[in-house]
Formats: sequence, structure tokens, C-alpha cells
Amino acid sequence: MAKKKKRGEQASFLFDDDAGKAADTIDLFGSDDEAPEEHPEPLTDGTDDEPLPSGTDEPVEPEPAPAKEGSARGAAKDASAPDASEKPKADKSSGTPTFRFDRYGRRVDRKKIRYGKRKNAPKATTTVVEHDTEAKREYDEARARSRARAEKRAREEARQAELKKAERKKKRQRSASTLIMGFLALLVLAVLTWFVTRLSSVRVMNVPNGYTEDEIVELTGLKPKLKKRSALFINTADVEKHIRDNDAYLDAMVRFSFPSTIHVTVSKREEAACVRWGPQSEYLAIIDENGTVLNAAAERTNGLLIADGMSISSAVNGTRIGDSSDIQVAALIRLLTKLKELGLLERTPKINRINMTELMQIRMYLEGTPYTIEVGDTSNLETKLMLLQKHWAEIIQEAGDFVRSGTTNTATIYLYSKGGITVSPYEPGYTIPTLPPASVSPSFAPGEQPSANPNEQPNEPTPEPNTPAPQVTPMPHQDDPFTG
Repeated sequence: MAKKKKRGEQASFLFDDDAGKAADTIDLFGSDDEAPEEHPEPLTDGTDDEPLPSGTDEPVEPEPAPAKEGSARGAAKDASAPDASEKPKADKSSGTPTFRFDRYGRRVDRKKIRYGKRKNAPKATTTVVEHDTEAKREYDEARARSRARAEKRAREEARQAELKKAERKKKRQRSASTLIMGFLALLVLAVLTWFVTRLSSVRVMNVPNGYTEDEIVELTGLKPKLKKRSALFINTADVEKHIRDNDAYLDAMVRFSFPSTIHVTVSKREEAACVRWGPQSEYLAIIDENGTVLNAAAERTNGLLIADGMSISSAVNGTRIGDSSDIQVAALIRLLTKLKELGLLERTPKINRINMTELMQIRMYLEGTPYTIEVGDTSNLETKLMLLQKHWAEIIQEAGDFVRSGTTNTATIYLYSKGGITVSPYEPGYTIPTLPPASVSPSFAPGEQPSANPNEQPNEPTPEPNTPAPQVTPMPHQDDPFTG
């Protein structure tokens, strides 16, 4: 490898004209004796064959075999060949190195270059000789700086990767520590919460008549859980349902009071009516004003209002009677609610039965009287019942007058007539009969004398024996608003 030249240094080049020549080659430029300086034979790299430079078509003459001892030609060549051990010397006075080149322009250093037969020689290659110039030095320096920067960057990236790895490891350690500490804190908090909120007592508010506080506590189902369960995790809705399932007459509101008390506010449902239900209306159920079943298998009415004509197939204690979409049950509940709000269920004579068979023709019956109250449908129900409540005494007095007069045994109170409320002496559905048309007097021909009997009808057929006489219906009451 060529030695790198320093800045400002000069180089001198020596050309070896005999390099690669055979012994019998004619020197056109003079003999070796005329050469100003002896040069050693070119060196070789130890191989037998040397490829020609690329782009060269000149054949290489094979190297002649060495001469035998005693031969004059060999002796002459040995005498004229320079010493191969001699090496070009640098000009030490000027400090300029010297170089040797063969006839192909290749630089010769210390190894001998041999030229011979080309058998099994490798393919020719091109050798690029780089000259040590200023641009080359700058390029090398730039590459060195780039390589140094790349190495520095790699070291920095490796250091950053190590730092990130260490930071991630610390984060994992901190996360694990935080998780463990959080779990321990939650465990301690749960234990403290359980001890603080452990169910200590069940307080009953507004105990209804016929019940005791201990009975209500038993109905809640919380007595076995005292001191054994946290009051914070008790489902109050389940406690309310448990009370309703065990006693349908009780309605309870349960709430939690911190830290360990359950308050139960109890109210008793009032019986409002009895409803006949079943495939043949063979069962009797007691309900409140909201339609909640209090006793699905009642044996007596207990003096309550009875609702007939209901199409109900099932009744369960503590639940609403019928289906939620049953309009018949909805109409009954609405009617019962209004009757209770207006106090009509406590009036005398008492309303003891309601017929709900036809929703467009609801009827109520008064206990111990032949009076019937025609409600009609549920439209304007509040207005109808308010008029009934306001004029109750007058309406009952008028109905009694009809019955006491002896003209009729019943009276009907219509709540949907045009004039407000009308009392009729006839039963509901009564139809007023129509009278037959009056008979027309016969006409007489001129000169014909009328009969002596004015009531005699000409050509009247003789009635058959045992034929009853037609009955004439008496005229209805003249003040009846439904006449005509």
C-alpha cells in the first residue's frame, strides 16, 4: 500500500525499462551499462502468472529458462543483470520517496513480477490507483468524521435504550408496589367498613293496629342477619318485597341509616272491594283501592262492595289483580278511587255492588233498596260522581217518593242524562210502549141512514169464543224525561 503523502511533500518516480523483459530482448534505448542507475528486477507477489492490464492486447513473451553453468550466454546475463536485492533508495537529502514502475505503468515495490505462460491464469482485473490528493484527504476526513458521529450516535442511542429500560423496570416496580399497597388498603378499608356498618338494629316506624314491632321485624327477614352482615349491602327493595309476600295487607318503605341501622316505615292497606274471579266467577278476592290483592281466596265479603262481571282468570296476594293491560280492571280501579275520594262509599244507603260486565253501561246498586245508579262509561266520571255526591240526599229522596207512591217498585238514577242527573221510576232498559192508532168512522152513502148504535161497526166479524180482550198499557209518568 502506498504511503500517504504529507501536505507539501514531493515524490519522484523511476521507471524500470527492463522490468518484464526476457533475456534476449533487444533494448532499443540502450544497454544496461548506459543506464544512469542500476535497478533490481521487478518483484513478484509469489504467483507464477500475472494478468495483463485491462485494455492491453500485447502478448507477453515467456520467460526463458535459466542458463546452465559454464554457458557463456548465461554468464553474460548474470554479469549484466542487476542485483535483485537492491531496492530503490529514497533521496534522503530531500526526503522525497522514489518509486519503480514496469513497462505497463504498474508500480513495483518489493516483490518481483514474473511474466510467463498464461496457463491457468486468473481473469484480468483492473487495478485502480488512487492518488493522494487534497480532495481525497478531505473525503477521507469527512468519512472519518461521519463514522465518528455515527459511532457517537450509536453509543448515545445505546445509552438512551439502557436508560429507558431501567426506567421501565422502575415503573414496573413502582406499579407493582402501588398495586400491592392499594390492595392492602382496600382490604383494610373493607374490614373496617364491615365492622363499622355491621347491622346492629332494625327500627320500625308507624306500627299499624293489630301488629307489634317484633312481628314486623320478623316479616322483614333481617333478624337472623343482626351482627352478621353489613347493613350497607342490604337490598332495601328485597326487604320490601319480603314484607309484601308475607303479609299482603302491609305496605313498607325500607331505607338504610348510616352506619348500621335499617328503618322500616309500615302502612296498612285498606280493603276497598271484593272481586269475583275465575272461569265461572266462583272465587272471591279482596282488593284495596289500587287493585292490589289482599286475600285471593276470601270466604266472606266482610261487608265490602262487590264487583261483578269481571273477566279475571288469576289473583295473587300482594300483586295487582288482572293484567296490566286489562281496561276492565283499570276502569274498576278508577271508579273505586273516585268513590273513596268523594266519600260515596260511606254514604247511606251504601253502594254494595257494581256491575262491570259492559264498560259502556256500568251500574251500581244500593244496599237494601231497589235503586239502580246508571253510570254509563268512564268518560266524565269525576263530574258525574261529584254531582252525585253533591245532590245525594235529594236524589235518594226523589227515588224513594216514586217507590212510596205505589206506581212502581224500582227507581233508576241516570248520571249521564242531558239535565245532569235524572231519576226515573222505571228499571234500566225499560221501553215505553206505543198506543194503537184511533179507529176511523165509516162513511155513508147519500140517503143512507146511520145505524142506531153509533158504536156498531158494519161488517164487524164475530169474535171467536175464549178470545181474551186486548189489554191497554197505562200511560207512563208524565214527568219522565225519557218519554217519547
